[in-house]
Amino acid sequence: MKVINVELTVKPGKQKEYEAFIDKLVQGSRAEAGNISYNHFKKIGTDNEYEIIEHWKDANAVAFHNDTSHFQAFLSGVGAYLTKDPVIIRMDYQEK
Repeated sequence: MKVINVELTVKPGKQKEYEAFIDKLVQGSRAEAGNISYNHFKKIGTDNEYEIIEHWKDANAVAFHNDTSHFQAFLSGVGAYLTKDPVIIRMDYQEK
């Protein structure tokens, strides 16, 4: 399984607009065949810090996701909402 965590810091005053924008990515990603879990959270104690936590079946599922129209729309539009580059952590998880 592939796990990806993405930390996002949104410009003050843009949170509602950002949440509407990100919903398209979340809904589209959840509908993909290789997706196990795809969630978006606001960090407790903050007004503008968010995290996406993604679980994918395998590397092929991630590659497919990266080519989808909803992910490409996210990449081309998310910069308008952020104060800094996202922090991305990628992990492999193997069940025993």
